[in-house]
Amino acid sequence: MKDLEREKIINYFNYNIALEHSAIIQYLFHAYTIGEAETENEIEEIAREEMRHLRMFAHKVVELGGEPAISERASVFLHAPTLEDLMQLDIDAELMAIQEYSKQLKDLSDESAKRILSRVISDEDAHSKIFTKMKENLKQMVKDSSSVKEQERLEIAQLLNDILQRQYKKILEELYQSFITRFKNPHLSDELEQKAIDKMKHFGWIAEELTEKGYQIDVSLPKIDKVKDSNDIVNYNIKEEMESKEQFLSLSQKTQLPDLQWILERIANREIHYTDLKKFLENNQLSEKDYGKILSAFTVGSLFKK
Repeated sequence: MKDLEREKIINYFNYNIALEHSAIIQYLFHAYTIGEAETENEIEEIAREEMRHLRMFAHKVVELGGEPAISERASVFLHAPTLEDLMQLDIDAELMAIQEYSKQLKDLSDESAKRILSRVISDEDAHSKIFTKMKENLKQMVKDSSSVKEQERLEIAQLLNDILQRQYKKILEELYQSFITRFKNPHLSDELEQKAIDKMKHFGWIAEELTEKGYQIDVSLPKIDKVKDSNDIVNYNIKEEMESKEQFLSLSQKTQLPDLQWILERIANREIHYTDLKKFLENNQLSEKDYGKILSAFTVGSLFKK
């Protein structure tokens, strides 16, 4: 492959990572806002497919010697006057993506990159049709007003948004670390990806708690630390994990809301992974088959259900 073509693919696909990143955030929050089970599940599945697209683009960037732009994000549109208007925002996002990816498809000659784009365009076309159907079926929903005093509401909203931002930061860091180590340390890369998915679940739990109580959600793009060395990555995450566990336990003891307390305690109890992971990765006696058995034990449930 010529250097010019390689550079073009890296630039295009890094731009696409930012598009997929914004779509994931936008769709998940629209799902939380709607709160109707069937529609919520459909939007969640679309967000999962956008995650796969991001992953495909990022892996291709790393394969070509580039660095995935995981800390970049296009514009997100979270709020609209009605649920139908929310769906129109998602339809517009899909149509824009189709237009951009189709342009790239015509401009590139590398068959591998073109296959990725063709697959993604097909998915986005299906998504636009699904969102159009949702828009036709949705009716305006009225949420119950909260009885919590305004000052308490502000304090709870700030608390939840602080946690949300921490989880968002960790998702982006672990995805970045997973992509960077993909070819250097595939076992670590797989583990980091699974941990990022865990954080997505936490992110979803907190976002639901915010929207159910009618609070504004802060999804401003956090600044991430781009740690690249495998040993540094594990040690960095061990430190972060210990700090997070202490923070969540402390917050759970301060809140008077049982649902929030339960969520915080559950997240705290899930922050126990990296110390054991370090020992696992340092165990040179394990065969490839052993690694496979252990890694395949991790499964991903719904990003919504607690």
